[in-house]
Amino acid sequence: MLKRMAVAVAAAVTLVVLATPAQAEGAARYVAMGSSFAAGPGIPPLRAGTPAACGRSMKNYASLVAEKRGLVLTDVTCSGATTANILATGQAGQPPQIEAVTPDTRLVTVTIGGNDVGYVGSLFTYSCQNSGGTNCGQVDQTGIRTALGTVHEKIGAVIAAVHQRAPRARVLVVDYLTIVPRGASACEGVPLTSEQLAFEREIADKLAAATRRAARSERATLVPAAAVSANHDGCAAAPWMERYVTAAGRVPYHPNEAGMAAVANLVTARIP
Repeated sequence: MLKRMAVAVAAAVTLVVLATPAQAEGAARYVAMGSSFAAGPGIPPLRAGTPAACGRSMKNYASLVAEKRGLVLTDVTCSGATTANILATGQAGQPPQIEAVTPDTRLVTVTIGGNDVGYVGSLFTYSCQNSGGTNCGQVDQTGIRTALGTVHEKIGAVIAAVHQRAPRARVLVVDYLTIVPRGASACEGVPLTSEQLAFEREIADKLAAATRRAARSERATLVPAAAVSANHDGCAAAPWMERYVTAAGRVPYHPNEAGMAAVANLVTARIP
C-alpha cells in the first residue's frame, strides 16, 4: 500500500495556465508553487492537462483564490515536490517550478518543505506498519530531525529566488494544514501510537516554525494555515484533512475541499 501511495505522490511538473474572465488586459499574473498540500490531489476535478501524479485540483487553494480575485493563474504545484524541485531539479522531465515566475508576476504562493523533511512520508510509514501492511519501510527520526534543522534555509532560498525573478511580486508562504490531533491518542482511521503522534506533532511544529522563520527573514508574508487549522485535524468533528483510512480516490493525510477552501480564504484576506 505504501508503494502505491508513493507512486501517487511521485511527480511531474507541467505548466498549466488557468484562463479566467480576468484574463482581460490589466489582470494580475499569479503563480502557485509547491507540493501536494498546494496541488490538492484527490480533490475532484483534476485540472485538464495535469499529469495524474501531480494531482492538481481545480479546487486547490490557488484556483479558488484566482477565481475570487480575478487573477490569471499559472499553477505549477505538484505532489511530491521538494525545494529542489522548485529551484533546480524538475520532475518527470519538466523544468523547475521557479521558471514559471517571470518579471510580470504580481502574486506568488508557496507551500513547500514537507517533503524535504519526510513529514507525510513518515505518517504513511507508521500507519502502514500499524495496519499490518507490507514493505512499509522505516522512519529515520534522527534524519528527520536533522533535516528540520536546515529546512528554513531551503524555504528561504525559494523565497529569495522569487524576489530575484519577480521583484514586484507579493510572496505568500502558506504553511501546512494540521494533520493529526494534539491529544494523547488518535481516532479510528488514524493508526498511530501516542509516541508516534508526539513525533508527528514535533515535525509539524518545527516545520511551521521553519516556514515562519524563512518568511520573516526573506520578506514574505506568512499564511498560518497550521495554526488556523489546529482544531480541524483528521480526527476533528469538522476535519480539513483526510485520514489514513479514507474513501476511494482520496489521498490519505491530505487536505479535503474544506481545507482548501479555508486556506483560500486565508490567502485572499492577505491580498490587497
